[in-house]
Amino acid sequence: MRLSRICSAPASPGADPVRIAIDRLLFDESNPRIIKRLGPKPTQEQIRDFLIGEMEARELVVSFMANGHLPYEPLIVRRPHRGRHAVLDGSRRLAALRSMRDSSDERERQAFTEKRLGEVPCLVFQVNAEQELAYLGLRHLSKTKDWSAAAKAAFAERMLREGVLLANAARFTNTNRSALHQMLLMRRMFERAGQLGIDLPSSTAEGEIAFWQLGDAIRRANTKQYLELVERENPLEEPDINEERFERLVGWIYGNAKTRQTKLIRTIRDIPELDRCLGHPKSTTALEEGGSLEEATEELLAAGAKVSTHLARAKGFVQRATGALSDVGRDGLQEVRQARSELDNAIGAFDAALTNRESKA
Repeated sequence: MRLSRICSAPASPGADPVRIAIDRLLFDESNPRIIKRLGPKPTQEQIRDFLIGEMEARELVVSFMANGHLPYEPLIVRRPHRGRHAVLDGSRRLAALRSMRDSSDERERQAFTEKRLGEVPCLVFQVNAEQELAYLGLRHLSKTKDWSAAAKAAFAERMLREGVLLANAARFTNTNRSALHQMLLMRRMFERAGQLGIDLPSSTAEGEIAFWQLGDAIRRANTKQYLELVERENPLEEPDINEERFERLVGWIYGNAKTRQTKLIRTIRDIPELDRCLGHPKSTTALEEGGSLEEATEELLAAGAKVSTHLARAKGFVQRATGALSDVGRDGLQEVRQARSELDNAIGAFDAALTNRESKA
């Protein structure tokens, strides 16, 4: 069913909970968080394993053993199809309950029976697909629930592919066109990385950080210009990009086993510094030739600086090294002596150049 219009306000599920046996409930294979990790049309067993593993659904078992299933937090389910309901909201709870029922721990099985967890309160959606998308969008894209940014991007893409206009999708998900466009651009970039054979972090916590690190980078002017990035008006279409430079960027942010590039970004706070370096040819060259972010920053600071400025900064470095001498162990003293000798040679070369310049002045 393609959506041709957007309702003025998203409907809610039916107001009265009903108790439904957990055997009559299905995991929703169209859940964006599940699609993001398992791809289209995963099996019920694959979804269960994902929820128990990466999504850590079993952390809910302790609460179920103590309190049962609280009636004011019902599962949200679709109308039945062939006698079974797909769970739109509450999949982790369903996975946890089934793990209790099938557990090898006698205490868990006993609590499952005593708390009557074979049936759970559910609110059954009595609306059409359009209103379902609106409801889920408000719950998740407006951040009242815990979908990751990558899952939100998958959900936004699902809406657009169902025929919802970007402006309308933004309106009934309580966000804006720019934010949705950026999420979808990031989704395209992650897809492009996969096509290039680059493995990005994919666990729940690491994947969320990875999504925002790359997203923060490519929204910045210098990085965007370096990538020669040209976005499409339709966010479902892949943007134009310099793939060689994109592969370098991904390596700088995450590391790249294929090219043996070690990561240069320690935290998301390093992203603005990387963008500054990509705004100058000398610091960009330093990065492309295998330099660290600190070395590229040095090139950036050195560009166009006066000789006296370089000397003042060198003085500051020597003073900091002097203060750090107390932390140097016996094994490190030889390394310090070697560095000091090289500094003497550099100062000697500078003095000779200075004398030569003075003689010509």
